[in-house]
Amino acid sequence: MRSSVLILVVLAATINCAFVYNEALATEEAALSFAAYCPDTAINTWKVGYVSTNYPNIEKPLVFENNIAGTKGYIAYNPSYNAITVVFRGSSNIQNWLDNIQFDKVNYNTACNCQVHSGFLDAFNSIKPQVDSLFTKYRGLYPKAIIHVTGHSLGAAMATLYTTELAIAGYTVQLSTFGLPRVGDTAYYNYFSSFTKVTHFRVVHEKDAVPHVPPENFGFNHVDREIWYHKSSYTVCQLDEDPNCSDSVLVPSIQDHMSYMGWSSTVDC
Repeated sequence: MRSSVLILVVLAATINCAFVYNEALATEEAALSFAAYCPDTAINTWKVGYVSTNYPNIEKPLVFENNIAGTKGYIAYNPSYNAITVVFRGSSNIQNWLDNIQFDKVNYNTACNCQVHSGFLDAFNSIKPQVDSLFTKYRGLYPKAIIHVTGHSLGAAMATLYTTELAIAGYTVQLSTFGLPRVGDTAYYNYFSSFTKVTHFRVVHEKDAVPHVPPENFGFNHVDREIWYHKSSYTVCQLDEDPNCSDSVLVPSIQDHMSYMGWSSTVDC
């Protein structure tokens, strides 16, 4: 029994040591996520205010959008990381989105026997054909590029679902999310965690309300790995629902959802 416990401790320590948080990357991905709230023309010409001022080298940005569903994002090449970067936009009205969010789950796929939030999956599926087509195109343009996926709020949920699809296809992916709501159930958490070629920074700002929905008592569970920014510092959390991190917040804040990594979601574009 003691030897089994020791093995588990060693494995946990190995996993923790293998995880490296890149704050500079997270800062840039947060800015790119907020740029998705800009008008199409601004994104396609990369004239997105403070984002393009700080990160002017982004190449070939191209918007994908479903006007009926109200979903949007863009794909681009980031030469700083030699990365094809896929960015998903969040809801244009956070308060309205929170007020109307439902907690229904649907089956994700037969391989995982898991469930995900039905609204998040519908949102992702509304732009999936465009994203798939553009990704294939950019893979042809940049065959040696790595893959980054990012998003804020609802965009973070769609980014997580897209990363899952890329992982199923065998790709290595860096996922950076900001203000991510809970996407699926515990079985989905286990399924997502099984993809060893995915690295995920799940950044939470202070008392941000969105990571607290849908509630755990409705059968939802966060995916790893939370990076909780609070009191001018951050904690690399050890558990998916870590009581020492944002899960400890009793009075969430909408205002804390509107800025991440020093950037504001109100982009000057």
